[in-house]
Amino acid sequence: MIYLFDDKESRQQSYGWTDERFGLWSDSLIRIKDFADYRLLNESDIFREGNIILYHESFATCIPYENRRAYQAFHETISDGSSLQDIHIVIFSGSITSRAISDNTAHVHVTDMYANLECFLGHHQKGETDFKYLLWGEEYEVEQKLIELIEGYSNDIYEGDIESDWSKVFFASAQKYGIDAPSDDCTQEKLWLSKVSDKDLDNYVKEWFTKSEYKALYIPLCFGKILSDYNGLRLAIHIRCTLSINQNKPIYIYSPVRTSFLVRSQFFDILKTRGVKLINMHPKKIIESLGSINPLTENDIKHEMGKIQLPVPQNYEDSHSIANEWAIYRWSKATDSEDSAIEKITNTIKSNLYFKYLTTIYPPSEIKLIKEDKLKFRDQLSGISDGLLEQKDINILYVDDEADKGWYEIMANIIYDVNKIGGFYYLGEDLKALSQQEIINQVVNRVKEDSINIVLLDFRLHKKDHDSHSIEDITSVQILKKIKEFNAGIQVIIFSATNKVWNLLALQKYGADGFIIKEGPENSKEPSFTIQTIENFINTMSLCISNRYKESLCKIVSDLNNNLEKGAKAHKIDKDYQKSVKLFYRMAYSSLPRFVDDPCFDHSFMNFFRIIEATANEFIDVDNPEVKEKNGTMKYSFKFRGTDEYLKDYNEEEFSEIGRKLSMTNKRLNFKQKFYNLFARLGVYSSATFNMVEKRNALTHPNSKVNYKVEPVSLEDVLLAASISFQCIRKMIENKELEDKVACQSHRKNNWL
Repeated sequence: MIYLFDDKESRQQSYGWTDERFGLWSDSLIRIKDFADYRLLNESDIFREGNIILYHESFATCIPYENRRAYQAFHETISDGSSLQDIHIVIFSGSITSRAISDNTAHVHVTDMYANLECFLGHHQKGETDFKYLLWGEEYEVEQKLIELIEGYSNDIYEGDIESDWSKVFFASAQKYGIDAPSDDCTQEKLWLSKVSDKDLDNYVKEWFTKSEYKALYIPLCFGKILSDYNGLRLAIHIRCTLSINQNKPIYIYSPVRTSFLVRSQFFDILKTRGVKLINMHPKKIIESLGSINPLTENDIKHEMGKIQLPVPQNYEDSHSIANEWAIYRWSKATDSEDSAIEKITNTIKSNLYFKYLTTIYPPSEIKLIKEDKLKFRDQLSGISDGLLEQKDINILYVDDEADKGWYEIMANIIYDVNKIGGFYYLGEDLKALSQQEIINQVVNRVKEDSINIVLLDFRLHKKDHDSHSIEDITSVQILKKIKEFNAGIQVIIFSATNKVWNLLALQKYGADGFIIKEGPENSKEPSFTIQTIENFINTMSLCISNRYKESLCKIVSDLNNNLEKGAKAHKIDKDYQKSVKLFYRMAYSSLPRFVDDPCFDHSFMNFFRIIEATANEFIDVDNPEVKEKNGTMKYSFKFRGTDEYLKDYNEEEFSEIGRKLSMTNKRLNFKQKFYNLFARLGVYSSATFNMVEKRNALTHPNSKVNYKVEPVSLEDVLLAASISFQCIRKMIENKELEDKVACQSHRKNNWL
C-alpha cells in the first residue's frame, strides 16, 4: 500500500491531482490530508513491510500544537528512514532542488513528484516498484545517456592552435563527469554539489565573480548528483541576478545535448535572453565560441531578465507566503524598519533565486524612503470637545499569524515609534497552534478586554483559509462579523495579498472599514506601488482613527437600547417609544458619512434629534392641552404627563425662563418651548442645547431673513445631538426608577397603616 502525506489539497489540485483523479488509484493509494486522517491509521499498518510512504516535509506543521510532541517520533522515523529498511520512503517538497536516491529513501522536488506520480503508480500496479519512475517518469534512462555522452566528450582532444586570448576567461567544470578547460591560461574552478541548492549556487557566484573581472564565463549544463536537473541553467540565472562586476558578461553553457532536450526545464527561459548561449561541449566548439556574443549593458539586464517566466518556488506553502515576505522586504525598505526577522527575510531574498530574480527586474533602488512626517496619522477628532466622547484613547490590535516575520516591527515602527500610540497590541505566531474557532475566540476576547477601537486583521489566519472555497469560511471574515456584532463602530482594516474584487465586495458587505493589499510580485511592475500602498495604509489608518468615535457611540447606544428594552418588557417604558428610539439610533449611525470632514452629517444629526423629540413626547402631553377662554381668545396650556405641572414660558431667543405658565393661542405646542421645557426638567439645558435647537430649526425651516445663513452640520453637531439624546434617555430611565421607588415606599407605608 502507498501512503501519501500532504496537507495541502490546493497544492495537489494545482498539479492536476483532483479528488476524481486520486479516486482512480484508491485501491493502492491512501491520502492523509491532516491530523484527523493520521489518527485514523495504525502505525503498524503504515510501517508494514513492502509499503511505500510519500511524505511532504511540511506535513508536521498541520499537527495541532498539543499533539506535536506525540507526533514528533513518527515524523523523525520517516525523515531518517534508517530504521525502516523494509519500507520505501519518498521525501518531497519545494525545498528539494535536486533528485536523489539513497538506500530505501528518495528525495524529489514536489513538481517532479506529482508530474511522475501517475507513471509510478502504473508501474507499481504491474509489480514494478522503482523510484526511477517517480523521479524521472518514463524517461528514466536519460541520466545514464547523459553520463555516456559527457564521458565521450571528455576523451576528445583539440590539437589545433588556440589563437584567442583566454587569460581573462572563467571556466567551471563538474567535479564528476566534467571536462578540462581548453586553455591553461583561463581561470578554472570545479563544481561539486550532492544536493544543489540556491544558497550553494549563490555562494559560488559571490565567491567567484565579485572580485576578479572576466570577459567571458563558461559553465557546464550538467553538474551535481543528478545531471538531468540541468543545473547550469539555474546557475546562469544566479549570475545574472547577482550584483557583481561580471553580472553582464557573456555566459556560455556547454552542453552534451541540444536545446530541444531542455525545453521542459523550469529554467529554460535563460536561453531566450541575449548574452547567454548554449554551445556544444566539444573542445573545438568551445574554443570557437569565444567572442561570439557580446556583454550586456547595465540597462539591458533588467529588460533581458524580464523575458524569463520563473516559476514560484514550491518550498513555500502558497503564494500568500511569498507575497507576504516580498511585501515585508519592500515595506521595510520604504519605512526604514529593521529587526532580526526582517534581516532573515532580507538574507533569504539575497540568496533565493526567485527573490533574486524579483529584485533584478524590480530593483530595490526604485523604492524611495518615506520621510517620517509622511508616516504620521491625522486625527480629526483632536479639535472636538472631550466631553462629547466617552473614549478618545486609540487602542489598536494587530492580528497576523506571520506578524513575527517582520510585520510586527514595521507596524510598531509606524504606530508606536512614529505616531507615539501607546495602545498597540498584537497577536501573532501563537495563532499557528490554534484551531480556527480558537483563533476567532481569542481575537474577539482581546477586542473586548482591551477596549480596542481599531483592528488590523490579516485576511488568512489559518491553514484551512488557503483551501477555502467560500469567503464566509475564512477565519478573518468570521472574526470581522463577530466584531461588528459586538460593536459595529470598531474599525476593522483587512490586510491581504488578494485583490480579487469579489473578496473586496464581500468584506465591505460584512463591514470592513479599509483594505490594504500586501504587495505581491505582480504588483511591483509599477515602481511606485510600494509607496502608494503605504500611503494608502496611512490614509486608511487616519480615517479609522478619526472614526473611532463610532465605537463609543455604538457602545452607549447598545447599553441604552438594552436598558430601554428591559424597561419595555417590564412595562415601565412604552414599547412603541422603545422601538422608535432603536430605529432612530440605527438610522443615525448608518447615515454617518465615512469621512469626518464630509459636509453631509445632516441626516445623522436629524435622526439623533428625532430621539430627543420622541423623548419630549414621552414627558409632555402634546395632544391634550388644557383650553381656557380669555377675552374671546382661546388659550392652550400643556402639562407634563402624569402630573399637574404646567409647561413654563421661555424666552425663545435666549433660552431663559420667564417664570410663568406657558399659555398659547395655538393648539399645537411651540417647537422651541417643548424642548426648552424638556431640557429644563431633565437638567440638560445649556448654551449648547440652545444652539442645537437653533440648528435643527434652520435645517428644517429655512427662510428668507436678511443675511440668513444655514451652517453645515459638523461631526461635533452630531456628537452633541447624540450626547443630549443619551442624557435625556438616562434621565428618563432614572425618573422611571425613582417613580418605582416612591411607589414601592408608598405601598409599604399603606400596608403598615
